[in-house]
Amino acid sequence: MTRKVVHVAVNGVTGRMGYRQHLVRSLLAIREQGGVRLSDGTLVYPEPVLVGRSEERLRAIASTHGLDRWTTDLDEVLADPEVEVYFDTQVTSLREASLLRAISAGKHVYTEKPTASSLSGALRLAKAAQAAGITHGVVHDKLFLPGVIKLRRLVEAGFFGRVLSVRLEFGYWVFEGDQVAAQRPSWNYRAEDGGGIVLDMFPHWQYLLTTCSARSRRCTRGALRTCRSGGTNPDALTRRPRTTPRTRCSSSPAARWPR
Repeated sequence: MTRKVVHVAVNGVTGRMGYRQHLVRSLLAIREQGGVRLSDGTLVYPEPVLVGRSEERLRAIASTHGLDRWTTDLDEVLADPEVEVYFDTQVTSLREASLLRAISAGKHVYTEKPTASSLSGALRLAKAAQAAGITHGVVHDKLFLPGVIKLRRLVEAGFFGRVLSVRLEFGYWVFEGDQVAAQRPSWNYRAEDGGGIVLDMFPHWQYLLTTCSARSRRCTRGALRTCRSGGTNPDALTRRPRTTPRTRCSSSPAARWPR
């Protein structure tokens, strides 16, 4: 049986998502089961190369999981012909520049979402990847949750008939800390640190809606009303717009799914 070892540079592996979700629950889990079997019988076996900014944390992760390669030097990894895939799990503000460097080095790329902090940046990355002729992809992990897989099968089978409206509940509340202590303290929930609910979380909602219902045909923006007190008391609402607009997207599932 043929086994193909694929060296994957995981940049940002010292972060929560990079470590727990992508290294431990994905790459290392695949290694533990012996690799991924392809249709021709070949086993693809990932070999992580840990990349990050903290030498101490990288050394600790490598020691814990018996991994040999780690570095704080991204250029060193990108110059290594043995490394085939670059996986970016960094903070969003650092992602675009690193992905462009990996694409320029001829690496296949896989990245957390969003790919960039702006539409122009995301388009720049997509065009660069296409021009380089590499394989490239973005994390769409929620599509593979058991409940979502079942939902997609039901929709595609016409179980619901003609779908006229779709409402998506995110699954948990995120408190900002005004009246209830914030329970999501990581950077990707803080706009001032390059994250935020819209920039970092909305990509999940967008691809779930697109895949399970229909593509968005229109997006509208309207001002949110704020409280005079700066709190959340609905009786104190004024008509002054906030700096952050509300975005509402509508699609036409009825046009896609027949009766």
